[in-house]
Amino acid sequence: MSILSVSALLAALVAVPVPAHAGLTPAEPTQSPSTSPSTQPEADEESAISDVVLQVGADESSRNLSWMSENSGDGEVRWAKTSELEGSALPEDAHSAETSDSGLSTDLKRHYNHASMTGLEPDTEYSYQVGSEEDGYSAVAQFDTGGSGGDSEFLVFGDPQVGAGGGQPDDATGWDRTLNSGLETAQDPRFFFSLGDQVNSAGDQGQYEQYLAPEATQEVPQATTIGNHDVASKSYEQHFNRPNVSSDHGEGGLVASGGDYWFIDSGVLFININSNDSDTDEHAEFIDEVVAEHGDEARWTVLGFHHSIYSTATHNSDLDVKRLREAIPPVAARNDIDLVVSGHDHIYNRTFLMDAEGKKVESSDAGLEQEKEEGQTMYLTLTSSSGSKFYDYVPGLDWEAKSVHNDIPAFTRVRVSDEALRATTYEVPAEGAQQAEAQAASEQIDDVEITRSGDDAPEPGTDAGADADAEDAAASSDGSSADADSASADADGASAEADSVSAEADGASPEADGTDSSDGSNSADAGTSSDGAESDSDSDSERADSDAATAGTTDNDGTTEAEGATDNDGTTESDGADANAASAAPADSGTTSANSDSAADGGDLPRTGTQLGLPIGLGAGAVIIGAVLLLVSKRRRSLR
Repeated sequence: MSILSVSALLAALVAVPVPAHAGLTPAEPTQSPSTSPSTQPEADEESAISDVVLQVGADESSRNLSWMSENSGDGEVRWAKTSELEGSALPEDAHSAETSDSGLSTDLKRHYNHASMTGLEPDTEYSYQVGSEEDGYSAVAQFDTGGSGGDSEFLVFGDPQVGAGGGQPDDATGWDRTLNSGLETAQDPRFFFSLGDQVNSAGDQGQYEQYLAPEATQEVPQATTIGNHDVASKSYEQHFNRPNVSSDHGEGGLVASGGDYWFIDSGVLFININSNDSDTDEHAEFIDEVVAEHGDEARWTVLGFHHSIYSTATHNSDLDVKRLREAIPPVAARNDIDLVVSGHDHIYNRTFLMDAEGKKVESSDAGLEQEKEEGQTMYLTLTSSSGSKFYDYVPGLDWEAKSVHNDIPAFTRVRVSDEALRATTYEVPAEGAQQAEAQAASEQIDDVEITRSGDDAPEPGTDAGADADAEDAAASSDGSSADADSASADADGASAEADSVSAEADGASPEADGTDSSDGSNSADAGTSSDGAESDSDSDSERADSDAATAGTTDNDGTTEAEGATDNDGTTESDGADANAASAAPADSGTTSANSDSAADGGDLPRTGTQLGLPIGLGAGAVIIGAVLLLVSKRRRSLR
């Protein structure tokens, strides 16, 4: 390792922020918003601001932001109601808040900035901009807070993994097309949820720029979970300002991103865990504590993490996935988690209702209406949202209720009411799907509704049922029937559902553990990657030196990615060349089939999650780690 590499790593470590709270209570803003800025900034077309991301906040009255600036980390966010704009500019008395966290980015060229907008009113359109006098200000962007009660919806996207498909611009185009198709299909979604592997190489800033290129990333709040291709760098934490992050559960350590977190939106409690961290007891404790403290505030609970435990592709036999499959179901059952969403395996799959032992509920079938008892959970695995990479189908798994494996990008629309969670999944074929025609290009492939049995019907939240109750009362007073509207909606849904039922193999065999290759390479569950990643021919030396922590992102899919990412099937690939990448032409648009009877050999390599939280100050930690790296470098030279 060169002295330059050591210097780069030390500089990146110094930029690591110290977690401020455990994340079990909503984070409070570091200061009250100001309404009297000294000057009235104007958007600068040549501002040094980039990668602006609008994200969900600690509660429904707040939104988080992150952005990159070239010259300074001392920025601010300014916002006002769009109705108060003076022309296209924010008024002089606009609210403002300084950055709550900032520092040198992993590329050592820019600064990351985190800030929050608070005190937002429901059903209101706001305008905002970020920046500073030194860096200039971003263009003014708009977002809508949506209603605080009644029915709502959100979108879910599987691995965009920009950079994995052999053509980064093509991956970005596919991601943009699927995202916009989802936004055209949904009706004012509260936010969208990306299930990890936003990028292919954890520290590749160009890939982050491509992922964040769609304008929607500044206009629609997003939530993210961390994938195995995101974890081996602080870049993920710098680009995404997540709410209520725990400093005690799922943390990533000094050189990797992490942290379990949660938020509540529209009466739904969303819990996210870092499945790269192999400490399942920590995750269980986090879920238990969050549900105990905030479960009564929600009518439904959704758990998200990257590594699907019930996929119908080759990752289902990976050792880390098996461990999660043993650990998650009992936690989900005792906390009555209704829906679990994951990615990682790039094939769409829906399970039956599953119990605390991870087994199919006897009364559950593959039908489109699922009535759950307390402690029963449905699991969805989402496929690629960009088309950058797909996996082979593994048939005969006993949890499969519906699987679609056409090598076509897809997204899921989740509609929420007091009575049901309805998840409708659409494919977005690449051929002829121009951005403006995104909705017409999407095709429904699954539609399932989860309700609770009569004895366990959820109590409406404080605000959740207010709008619906008011509408029902109004309907009763003028003689109209709310039931008629409901029946009409159900009929519409039923007509769309008729074609979605898939053929299911009877007597499906349980998972085949024979694919698990325990060759001794699993000895470090939370360890960092092998040093062989340093030979990445496509990574320029400047990036390798400036973000040394990104080398060695470990996946389970059998490819060694750019910046030295290794997958757990044991094969390697050069930057962007993916053996599993789909051809441009979409496959047969049928649903469940057994077009591949072979699973990957699937050796189990060390995990990407790192638990390096050392009880030392950052300065002392940087010096110690630097010294160790120098010793390792000398050791390597002595062994050559």
